[in-house]
Amino acid sequence: MQTENSLHPEGVEPRGALCVECLVSLAAPGERVLDRTGAALCRACAADFYAPCEACGGLVPRDEALERPDSGALNCFECFGKAAAPDGSEALTDEEVAALVAEYVALHEELKRLEGRAVEVKEQLKRAATVRPRVSNAVVLRADSGSVRCSYTSKAAYDAEKLSAAEALLGAESFSALFERKVTFSAVRNRLEEFLSSEDDATAAARDAVRAAESRTEVATLTVVAQRKKKSS
Repeated sequence: MQTENSLHPEGVEPRGALCVECLVSLAAPGERVLDRTGAALCRACAADFYAPCEACGGLVPRDEALERPDSGALNCFECFGKAAAPDGSEALTDEEVAALVAEYVALHEELKRLEGRAVEVKEQLKRAATVRPRVSNAVVLRADSGSVRCSYTSKAAYDAEKLSAAEALLGAESFSALFERKVTFSAVRNRLEEFLSSEDDATAAARDAVRAAESRTEVATLTVVAQRKKKSS
């Protein structure tokens, strides 16, 4: 990666005559480059330990650079916060984020209250429907403002061990015409990660097969952090 600082030099005030990394003297102006804050660096340290910010061009320590999830570009802290969101929209300011957080927390509490009450009302309406006649296996409850339908469906579950007796009596072909066998897999996460990180040649092909069968998606989950209650004095 190219490490030459493309930040406009007039926008950065040089400070120090020694490289901040290796402390070598930088007497000649051509021996040094400046990081994004104006700290002097020798060219060797700049190449080894620094990278240019994709947005402003200033050199930033590699271990402090932030990688953009959409493009993989490296940014300094300020540019990472200012850069556009992955969908192309402008990034929100801290004040806008704070306002949205406050609004979301308030809405979250209201939604919990409404959801809890909705569950209570639904259970009461279901009980009311049980003593009313069904039409097409459903009961319609009406009010001046609208109506709700309480429908009834049947779901059956089968014990696999007990059902195997029927399979033995019918035979595999006749049984498969009546029942569909489904198999799902859930990873034992810790063991699987340990297996995939192994370097055992004997299981290399199996590791490749598992990786080929795997597909991952990232899911963002937003939760409200409960505030600690203040201790009463």
